Amino acid sequence: MPIFGRRQLQLMLNDLGPWLVRGKAKDLLNRLENREPDQALPAEYELALTWAVSRVATLEIDKRMGERTPDIYSSDLLANCPVAADVAAVSDVSLSGDALMRRAANIINLACDEILKSASEHLHYSFQERSGYFATTKGRRRFARDRQITNAFQMDTLLRAALKDWLRGGRPTEPLRWRSEHIDVVISWRDYVHPLTNTFSSMPSLAYDLRKNPLYKVLKSKARQLKEVPVGVRRAIFLGDAGCRLLSDINRADSVNQTFSGQQIINTFLADGNSVDFVLVFSSKRAKERSLDTFKNPRIWYVYVFEQQRSRMQTEDLNRFFMLRDSLPAPYLTGYEAHSWHQQGMFSPQGRGHYLPTSMSIGRKSMTIKISARALHELMAGKLTSEQFKHWTVGENNPFKLQLGEGRTISNVRFEGKNVAADDDYLIFEFRDDPAAAPLCLPDRLKSEE
Repeated sequence: MPIFGRRQLQLMLNDLGPWLVRGKAKDLLNRLENREPDQALPAEYELALTWAVSRVATLEIDKRMGERTPDIYSSDLLANCPVAADVAAVSDVSLSGDALMRRAANIINLACDEILKSASEHLHYSFQERSGYFATTKGRRRFARDRQITNAFQMDTLLRAALKDWLRGGRPTEPLRWRSEHIDVVISWRDYVHPLTNTFSSMPSLAYDLRKNPLYKVLKSKARQLKEVPVGVRRAIFLGDAGCRLLSDINRADSVNQTFSGQQIINTFLADGNSVDFVLVFSSKRAKERSLDTFKNPRIWYVYVFEQQRSRMQTEDLNRFFMLRDSLPAPYLTGYEAHSWHQQGMFSPQGRGHYLPTSMSIGRKSMTIKISARALHELMAGKLTSEQFKHWTVGENNPFKLQLGEGRTISNVRFEGKNVAADDDYLIFEFRDDPAAAPLCLPDRLKSEE
């Protein structure tokens, strides 16, 4: 969870059982349940794409080829030759500098908490950037932007003294800017900051070099994993969008040619003489990409196929890759949403459930209400307060209250199970007129008066 629901993940795991040795199954399971999105999301893509191959072709997992074991081997996924593929998922963590910014924030937070108790709950970090045209090793000039934070940043006596002076009177009224060889950051005090949103940089997640970027690095790493695939077997890399702008907006064009798209980077990788034949990119997006309206606009799978000039595939093989895409279960979230949910711990089986929406149908003498079974269970288990339950299910115009106020009580409760695409089910409540909740009234039939 959450590119796919937990029920869907378990179904795919169960289906793949006959192809998985115990060690591989345990490794996959541990990564799926890992709290770190950069562990869990690649595991989801590996599971889903391997499962999809098993639906449309023969499959062998971790087939040994020399000293390497590519994730997927199939003798007939393509029409005229076998294929070996390795799976990777790419996020913006490296490209956005999020990991470096968070590391620096944690180091400074620790020092500030030692100076002033719980100070870190109020600190927000705006990392500065440097941009301009810089000389390359070949004597040319190119445009580049860099966040002013490196992995070499450490707490030192000068910064600690500055923080102590800044926090001397308690809540500071002015921000503190600190610049050194490895960091340039503005630290400000706020009433409250969420620990996952306490860093900021105005620099977007873009690639300013065709080869010096995380996407190219991942491709090179996977090419090494496939280097011992024997002659006659096609080599493919399956890339999953785990919240990566280079993949979700893969054809993005820069009118001034200062940045490069995912398409340009992948084509450069293939043109650099690597032995990989195909790169397939899988991205979960809305069916109507540019629409802000999510109603009747489901998330669907997009696949982008890139190939070596020497490896031109036949239309039949291209159609087989599209068949692989169509065999994937419908995505629950997009890559960015999935990455955010994992960061917040919302994938946990013991976390808050993901509730189906409440629906109602009204007849002449009756009313039916469908509510989330998971939400009611969590209310009864004490994991949801009545206010939280009201927010997530019945809303301000509580239909249960309305029915009781009109003299109707519950007459029947039914369970409606949903499929594996939803991690929830429905409870269906029916109501009837009930003297126990209404004023007494005259009988329906009376003796006629003469």
